[in-house]
Amino acid sequence: MDKIFGIDLGTTFSEISYLKNGKPVVITLENGKKYLPSVVGIDPSGKIITGFSAHNQYAAFPENTVVSVKRKMGSGQTLTMGAKSYTPAEISAEILKTLKSFAEKEVDLPVGKVVITVPAYFTDAQRKDTIKAGEIAGLEVVRIINEPTAAALAYGCREDGLEKILVYDLGGGTFDVSLIMVEEGVIEVLASDGNSQLGGDDFDRRLEEYFISHLPENTVSPKDLRLKARLENIAEAAKIQLSTETGIEVKEEFIASIKGKPVNLELSVSRSEFEGLIEKELEATFKQVKQVIKEGKLKKEDITKILLVGGSTYIPRILNTLSDELNFEVHREVDPTYCVAMGAAIQGGIIAGETIDTILIDVNSHSLGIRCLNIKPTGQFNLDHYSIIIHKNTAIPASMSRTYYTTVENQEAIEIKAFQGENPEASKNTFIGSFIMDKLPRKLPDGSAVEVTFEYNLNGNVEIAAHERMGGRKQKMKVDLNRLERTGDIFGKEPADDSPKKDGIDKKKIERILKTAHKKLDQIDNPELLVKIKDIIDFLEKTLPENGRKTKQKTEELAELIAEI
Repeated sequence: MDKIFGIDLGTTFSEISYLKNGKPVVITLENGKKYLPSVVGIDPSGKIITGFSAHNQYAAFPENTVVSVKRKMGSGQTLTMGAKSYTPAEISAEILKTLKSFAEKEVDLPVGKVVITVPAYFTDAQRKDTIKAGEIAGLEVVRIINEPTAAALAYGCREDGLEKILVYDLGGGTFDVSLIMVEEGVIEVLASDGNSQLGGDDFDRRLEEYFISHLPENTVSPKDLRLKARLENIAEAAKIQLSTETGIEVKEEFIASIKGKPVNLELSVSRSEFEGLIEKELEATFKQVKQVIKEGKLKKEDITKILLVGGSTYIPRILNTLSDELNFEVHREVDPTYCVAMGAAIQGGIIAGETIDTILIDVNSHSLGIRCLNIKPTGQFNLDHYSIIIHKNTAIPASMSRTYYTTVENQEAIEIKAFQGENPEASKNTFIGSFIMDKLPRKLPDGSAVEVTFEYNLNGNVEIAAHERMGGRKQKMKVDLNRLERTGDIFGKEPADDSPKKDGIDKKKIERILKTAHKKLDQIDNPELLVKIKDIIDFLEKTLPENGRKTKQKTEELAELIAEI
């Protein structure tokens, strides 16, 4: 049986994945990374280069390098690279050839048949160009599938039952929002909208423009392609940093020269400033979300979940708006960067008749955040506002930060009160701990920034840190959420959650592990191991309603055993 690989041919990055023992695996490529920059160039010797080497030469030789070719697919345009012209399909084929080459070396399998993903709104011309790129690269494209469909497959949305899912896909160069229905394993796109000229590249340009505004007038000439390429790289790096940090320092020496004197780029950029720069673009995506729901003839309440796809969805504003303002339960259990490639591999496995296992991923079961002051639209003060920092269903380990501001002049101390839960009122969630950060700088003005960071590891430990940025004062504490879930009243009241959970074990999680164990019974050759696993399954199925300490121990033992099969 031929192995069918899955490819996400992206605007900024591309990935390739395949099924191994029933699970999608994203293949490690150049420089130990699981992604390849979707960049193609010609080096000084005239050789075609791709990936990191092409990306690295972009600032020095932009005229010999092509970026964001996905935006040109199906356009009929030609692209100049060096002294030659190429079609978008020919440029894309070079990316596919590189993915094929690295994948064959890594997994020691021939890469011949592939499933390639495209945005749901891609035209017929764009899809044909994608197939043509595969053919030029020596690949048999057995299926072109929509990216939201691939994302749904990666999230395991193929079981019996009915789900109505919104897929918010914001990549490097394109935006795609789709409303899909999954019923008895059939995935149907009900409505789709998007913008093939909106993505992370545009956010880079907003930052680039911001940087230019901080340089002396007339420093940047429209003809200076090398400086513009360098600024693009600096902007891209800054954007990525601001997804996890609330503020950064940009320091680039000798970025240009005026009358023989060097010009340096030095400035601070906060996350809030960056999000302000891209406000127009983000609002356009949220407007399209509402439009797709309307076109799908559904109400917001009808949607069972929303999936985040694409590297640009790491921008915290997106998650916060979809969760807080649109009141969606957002899922990001599968890495947004890789879930489309993983879904393509699953589709390839389905076509090839392979057995596919359920993907088990560790996520936080409740949101984590702090209590803060919030001003309501009516002008009233809400002293019990719950501000979420790490949202429910985020893949762990995770580290997220948000910036808050002091409310009075000469504030001497700040109390950080942390909670776990989903209620918009902090006091109605589970209190998990607090600390007071005092000895703040004298004459501290109101509106001074305080960065609060939550770091959540796989062992259930959370480190909560506060950083007053003007004076540099820092303080932190650690919380063991496993201890919280076992005792409930050590830190505060029981979680406002009626799910059957004791001893840190979720009944639905046990059921998922049991389901996976049943699927793996036929794969066990060792008779003693088979008896042992069947005994644990029998115990759990009989005692599941009790869900006590021994249930937790047996569940953990079963999970470890089936993970080794």
